[in-house]
Amino acid sequence: MENQRIRLTKTMLKDALIALMAEKSIEKITIQALCAKAQINRTTFYKYYGSQYDLLEDIENDFFQALESYLMSSEENVELDALCQIMEFLAGNQENYRVMLNSAVDSVFIERLFNLSSIRKMMAESILNQFPESLQEYVYRFLCYGSYAVIRSWLSDGCQESPAEIAGLIYRTSNALRTEEK
Repeated sequence: MENQRIRLTKTMLKDALIALMAEKSIEKITIQALCAKAQINRTTFYKYYGSQYDLLEDIENDFFQALESYLMSSEENVELDALCQIMEFLAGNQENYRVMLNSAVDSVFIERLFNLSSIRKMMAESILNQFPESLQEYVYRFLCYGSYAVIRSWLSDGCQESPAEIAGLIYRTSNALRTEEK
């Protein structure tokens, strides 16, 4: 169990990394700049993290834990409601999530997002089983990366549309795909 001082230090580092990532890519962020932004020394940084990438991974883990908790806190949802919940969650802290999604270094984050049990179950039950097993992985990736692009654009544009509108767009698009296959 982490004490309050450790949690505060880690929070300061996470906030500093998010702020710096809003200005430049993670590859260009030095530990020195990160520590200066968080107002801690390098020794303290290295006590908890080996690199800025380890810190980003910790931020992503927090994100996924919070999203899972948010989704689990509600009752069994139909597809559109679950999508709305995800969009509301992202809109609730849009600046941080915009930075995270725009700076995803590789496809691991995207795949991890769409492999959350509630999302994967929703896709499997509603769409994937409509396709031959040999094509399901392709359809899954199409839906993941397409939805990710929509969500990323939506967050980058400042969430001009409501969470329900974006959820509806993703839902209708996936339903159109399902209708096309039949």
